[in-house]
Amino acid sequence: MSMSLFAHSFLLLIHVHLELLYYPYAKHEGVSNPFANQIQLTSLEKVLKTESNAYDVNQRKNVIMRGVLSITVISAEDLPPMDIGGKADPFVVLYLKKGETKKKTRVVTDTLNPIWNQTFDFVVEDALHDLLMVEVWDHDTFGKDYIGRCILTLTRVLLEGEFQDTFVLQGAKSGKLNMHFRWTPQPIYRDRDRDQGRGPIWPVSDCLASSRPVLH
Repeated sequence: MSMSLFAHSFLLLIHVHLELLYYPYAKHEGVSNPFANQIQLTSLEKVLKTESNAYDVNQRKNVIMRGVLSITVISAEDLPPMDIGGKADPFVVLYLKKGETKKKTRVVTDTLNPIWNQTFDFVVEDALHDLLMVEVWDHDTFGKDYIGRCILTLTRVLLEGEFQDTFVLQGAKSGKLNMHFRWTPQPIYRDRDRDQGRGPIWPVSDCLASSRPVLH
C-alpha cells in the first residue's frame, strides 16, 4: 500500500469515528457533531424529521406547527359542591388562546364526578405558540358559576402524538379533569424567500395525517 493511500485511509477512519460520536437528536455527554457547524436537533425537531424527510434543520425556525388537535374530555373527579344539595351540574368549555372558537360538553346534572366522553377537534395554526384553555363550569338556572380551569401548552402532544392524563383544576377547592389528546400534524414550511416577497408558505403533503382511530 502506498504512503498516500495509507494516509487517506487513516484520515477516513478518523472521520468515521468522529461522526460516530455525534448524536443527532440530542446532546450526549456534551459531545456534538464536529462536521455540522454546531447545529443540533431538539426533541421536537426529531419528531419533524421522522415525519418528513424533507425537513431541513437549517430551516427549523421557519416551521409552523399546524395540525388538528383532538381532545376527549373523559370525566372529572371530586368537584366542589356548587348548590345547597352538595352537588353540581358541571360542563366543560374548551378553546385555544389564539382562537375564536369555543366548544363545550353537555351538562351532567347532580354529580361531583361527571362522565362526558366527548371528543372535540381544533385546527391549530401555530401549536408552538398557543395555549389550550379548559374551563369547568356549573350550570345554573340563572346562568353559570365558574369552578376551575386548566391551562395547557401543546408541547407534550406535539412530542408524543397521543396521550391521556389527569389534570388538577386551578382555582378550585378540589377537582381533577381526565382528558385524552391526539395530534394530527400538518406542518407548514415557510420558504426562505417569502420574507423578501418571492416565495409562498407551503403545506406538507396530506400523507402525514395520522391513521390512528378517534377515541370514543
